[in-house]
Amino acid sequence: MKVECKNNFKIFYSFLNRGLSLRVQDAFNFAQNNATEYFKKFDGDNMSVRIKDNAVWVVAKSRVHFYKDLTWLDQVQGETYTTMVKAAKIETETKFTNENGDVVFAITHQHCPLNMETRRIIRVDDITFPKDMELDPSLFEDDYLKMRDTFDEEDFVYEQKAYSQDIDYSNHVNNVAYIRFMMNALTNDYIDSIKITDAEIHYLAESKEGQVLRIYKKDLDNEMRFLIKEVEREIIRASVRYEKK
Repeated sequence: MKVECKNNFKIFYSFLNRGLSLRVQDAFNFAQNNATEYFKKFDGDNMSVRIKDNAVWVVAKSRVHFYKDLTWLDQVQGETYTTMVKAAKIETETKFTNENGDVVFAITHQHCPLNMETRRIIRVDDITFPKDMELDPSLFEDDYLKMRDTFDEEDFVYEQKAYSQDIDYSNHVNNVAYIRFMMNALTNDYIDSIKITDAEIHYLAESKEGQVLRIYKKDLDNEMRFLIKEVEREIIRASVRYEKK
């Protein structure tokens, strides 16, 4: 089964940082919106599977690679497709191309089906997803990173409470909200001095409205590693790679 989902996106002013470059969290928002519509094509979106299967899709890992900068009024087309299906997870990828057909950035999501009652991962066969889904090759050739860094209080940046507007239909903090929390650990002057090329996020546990999250950051060579915790429970680990301007 081949499922096609393409949409056009315009880079509006509200999607930009102060340097007029597309913000990382808004790039992920574009991909999340296109992927949700992709799932809707076969009635596998969260609104549908929550009713039919008492389950939702949650993101376990995601990553982005930026090939080119995007700025105000640029237009791109997003296309989502499936690149992998395994027993308890699938991967979708959304590539964004400009008017010349060049890929400007690509984002992949590793999705797992979650039972809404037990909040435990279930099998893909237990949720609505085509068994004959056609697979496309991924633009990402490297394996996911191994992020086992040790963080201490010297790496602590700030605390962030999870509020109602951070919560999504799955009744937990949306994956894009964590990216915003990470980017808020950086100053505008620092963001102006770098060009982000890659980001990878591993979602380790859920967090809910009212919980207080602690954001940690460790600097490496042309890379930042992040940890977000709720008390001692790890919520995400992430990497952001960049080039200096």
